[in-house]
Amino acid sequence: MTGLTRICNPTELRTELTALFANEWEIPNGTAASIYDNVVLESIKKLKPTVHFVIEAPYADSMYRDTYYSYFATKLKDYKKDCIRLSFFDGPLSASDFREHAGLSTLQERYYGFMVLRPTIPNVIGRSIIHPKALQEDNFLCVTSSYPSSVHAVKLVAEGFPHSSQDAEMISCAETSIWAVMEYFSSRYAEYSPVPPSMIAEIIKSRSHARLIPTEGLLTEQISFAIRELGFGAKIYTRDELGDILFRRAFSSYIESGLPLILGMDNSHRTGTIGHALIAIGRTQTTDELTDNLLVSEESDSDLKSIIRDKGILFFDNDDIPRKIVFIDDNMPPYRLQSFDTPALHYNGPDWKACRINEFIVPLHPKLYLEAITAKAYIKELLLRGTFPIANGTEIFVRLFLASSRSYKDYIARSINFNSDAREYITDMFMSEFIWVAEISDKVNIKRRQAFGLFILDATEPNPDGYSALIFGGYKNIFYSWNGRKNRLVKKCLDLGNFSVYINNLKGF
Repeated sequence: MTGLTRICNPTELRTELTALFANEWEIPNGTAASIYDNVVLESIKKLKPTVHFVIEAPYADSMYRDTYYSYFATKLKDYKKDCIRLSFFDGPLSASDFREHAGLSTLQERYYGFMVLRPTIPNVIGRSIIHPKALQEDNFLCVTSSYPSSVHAVKLVAEGFPHSSQDAEMISCAETSIWAVMEYFSSRYAEYSPVPPSMIAEIIKSRSHARLIPTEGLLTEQISFAIRELGFGAKIYTRDELGDILFRRAFSSYIESGLPLILGMDNSHRTGTIGHALIAIGRTQTTDELTDNLLVSEESDSDLKSIIRDKGILFFDNDDIPRKIVFIDDNMPPYRLQSFDTPALHYNGPDWKACRINEFIVPLHPKLYLEAITAKAYIKELLLRGTFPIANGTEIFVRLFLASSRSYKDYIARSINFNSDAREYITDMFMSEFIWVAEISDKVNIKRRQAFGLFILDATEPNPDGYSALIFGGYKNIFYSWNGRKNRLVKKCLDLGNFSVYINNLKGF
């Protein structure tokens, strides 16, 4: 079969693709048109009107080839083994842009990624990496990574978060979630590898009492098992165990940490039968209006609640800000924005709309032991009852997140408005590979993206007692650090001043 590359604008796309569907996949013209109108168009409509397209066929896609040889090739029905790839660029294109210097010099910055269209009719949306900048609605923050690619023989790099629809036979929502999370981590860290669908089925086999192909979906425990087998210290959080407030705050802390979370969404609270897995990868930006409207934090600890009330402290929690969440859902185009409380509000039908997030899985580094809820409680204990008591009538805004010590020290070293003496002290400190960071601010300063207090915790300490987990604690004009050799706190009289909040996890606040 001869390779084919076509360049087209938005008005030509339907004609070009439907003709390719009919010819390459040997299906009726009516079926080809239906695939475009009912499946592909939903994703195309989300793109900016300036996006133009390069179509390549036949295209050998590694993810689809894995499912083809593992499953589809074994069926009586004849499935094609080649796909069609649709690449996205900002602005008009011509063939000369891929061969002449003037076009080649701007091609990478105009490249918005790709979408594979596979012959698993009607679920044709395959492996996709699309840059958020390609979308009409792109006012959000999320984790992305880089993926080598090539278009019309020119090497390029696609930026985005992996997405694919389920084919409903070899892969369901659970398998696509595991695949996407591993695609993301393997592109960023050498210790992880991409995982094809057939390998996921092989891993889950020991935890299943029934056949896995055709897929009937996976339980949360099976997803967590697979994530653990692939190199993570998976942690499961459930709404029933934690209650609504702690569950939502833990979720928010991990989103703030730049971790993709695998979610379990269902309508069991309405005695429904829907269950679905999807991924959360970010949130919308924090507006001044959201900050102004933020209510005082509700404390579940009765002792802390009494201290806050008696001292007249106004305690605000960054995790209580009702931002929209960025979802990767294999039933929808990527980067769907929706509220945490109503993650399926955009679905058709009241049963789906009633779904809520009742579980989520955090893919943690296996050497990271201190989890979000314990870390947050420890910070509040330090502020309200420990060495850093807050004065009466103080307004406090707390923002908690995970970071690698390497990334955080780099941020401190580059921060021009961080107190120079404190900067040198912190960058010279010995820290664990991963740290919990709590920035202390108030509403006025956080709207300026500034804080005036800082706590750094050892994320390898699972049960903090006293000051064992405290690496650094600074508030107002004093700060403390823990001296493990002498088993005591070291006090320094130094004003941290105001400093810029850390934005490296999500590239913004």
